[in-house]
Amino acid sequence: MKRLKFKKETCIGCQLCAQVCSAMKEGEYVPSKARIFIETCYDNGNLKYHDNYCILCGMCAKACPVDAIKIGEYIEVDMDQCIGCGACADKCPKKVVRIRDEKAYICDTCKGDPMCVKTCPQNALTFE
Repeated sequence: MKRLKFKKETCIGCQLCAQVCSAMKEGEYVPSKARIFIETCYDNGNLKYHDNYCILCGMCAKACPVDAIKIGEYIEVDMDQCIGCGACADKCPKKVVRIRDEKAYICDTCKGDPMCVKTCPQNALTFE
């Protein structure tokens, strides 16, 4: 199974990954609605990265009480089944499951063809 990988050595902190994610999934350029979160900050003059993206560990699917989350080649959330309880978000080790409008939103790697990878100008994101 392919997974997203992040190389912080090449990341320039441009946030294009989050921009394209929110545009593709939400129809607007709002990084806070993205399903990938590569955050940068400075600590004593050094650039630091917080790479938060789905690692396909399956904890969200195991925690879901209504089996609304399925993991195959990518994650799928059945929005009709999802009750927005937040159990998946609570169990996510990377804290990337978001509950909005009483539904769970998780990166599905654009159904196996992630736009964030295609958009990254530095190839800091790969899908392998």
